[in-house]
Amino acid sequence: MARERTYTWFIEPKNSRSNEIVGKNIGEEDALQDVVCADEKKHSLWRCPSALVFMLWCSRTDLGIKIKIWCQEGNGKIRDAYGLYRNERGSGVKKKKRGTNNARF
Repeated sequence: MARERTYTWFIEPKNSRSNEIVGKNIGEEDALQDVVCADEKKHSLWRCPSALVFMLWCSRTDLGIKIKIWCQEGNGKIRDAYGLYRNERGSGVKKKKRGTNNARF
């Protein structure tokens, strides 16, 4: 039987406005200072439920906030979760176009 995985989600505000908005939605007891993450750098994070992470990520443009999303699986390292929260259009990866002269029959 597979073990159930538990995830803890974190938001890192990138400016004071973002910090203010995130702080209004999360209690101060969930504020973490100088946390060493998987990238071996210190970060100031807010621990929050996954639903709030999703809501803030989807509303970031409308709210005018800049945030970074982090995730911890079980007791593991806190890792950047950027790959989970990006859309295909904004990923910066261009797909090659197929030319009509390269068609195979």
